Amino acid sequence: MAISATIVDIRGKAYEPVLEELLFENKTISEGLVSFESDVKNETIFTENTNVVTLQAFASGAPTSQGTFNLVDTAVTPTKVMYYHEFDPNTLRPSRFKRSMKPGAWEMASSEFERVVLAAYGKEISSDAETKWWGGITSATKTAIAGLTPGTANNQVGAAEQTWSAAQTATQFDGVIAKMIYNNGALGTRIKVAGATLSSTNVATEYAKIYAAIPAVVLAQTEKPYIYAPYSNKQFINIFNVSATYRDLFSVDIKADKYFYNGIEIKFVPLPENVVIAALPSNLVWCTDLVADINKMEINKIANNREDMFVKHIFTIAAHVARQANNVLYVG
Repeated sequence: MAISATIVDIRGKAYEPVLEELLFENKTISEGLVSFESDVKNETIFTENTNVVTLQAFASGAPTSQGTFNLVDTAVTPTKVMYYHEFDPNTLRPSRFKRSMKPGAWEMASSEFERVVLAAYGKEISSDAETKWWGGITSATKTAIAGLTPGTANNQVGAAEQTWSAAQTATQFDGVIAKMIYNNGALGTRIKVAGATLSSTNVATEYAKIYAAIPAVVLAQTEKPYIYAPYSNKQFINIFNVSATYRDLFSVDIKADKYFYNGIEIKFVPLPENVVIAALPSNLVWCTDLVADINKMEINKIANNREDMFVKHIFTIAAHVARQANNVLYVG
């Protein structure tokens, strides 16, 4: 329950900034890289329609009905989750944080600690939630995927997908990858691409497979798809471009931090290594009660007759993948 701290006695001046652990920002939320559905406490109904139209000859008499309206409803209920940690502020009395404690034995609250350290803790939570939104998988889904027979067709689970699932630690909800493989009790209809271990030497070859798998109609939309890739792929692309004779495959603007493959923008997110997704942003939906909840935390005493405290985050979260047949999942 105590704070883990290595403390030196302050005899001189403390360096003002508290140096945080290096954290990835939650760019999925801050840059709006996907769609968001908020104000969801229980269920959101996503309806997809696939229509078939038939051109026929004109008839003066009674026409014959041709074509179909196909509607599919999917109910998405976000999972309510929390992060909770208890700590004893008395541990901070000999530390640098005593400078912002009021005089008196009763006073142990440090405004500097709350402003700096707990704020960094909140960013860690936001980053962890983002990682799980992309790559989380429940124990039930892991079991279901393990029981499938792998194959090469899109209506079968890929061997690499099955291996990826088995290697994951179970989480509280299914993320985007899990939903693309196994969605609402059935195998996902994503476009499956068997991959490899990505590196600077094969990144162009492997991205060509991903690009080729994107349906032409998706590339022709006004809304353009993104290629969502692990952070490490940025380094692979930069190293590849240094040695490449022609650099028209990967277009890179280092200053603006913009990366493109054949005109499709690449967004680097906390995907697992060797997993890449190509999809329209509107097809990937972050469902929650309130987006701001992920950055909201409560700090208080555990009880009125206690001096130790807690920090708590509560929010709801779910991943929904729409129009599955138009999305590409590359797993190496």
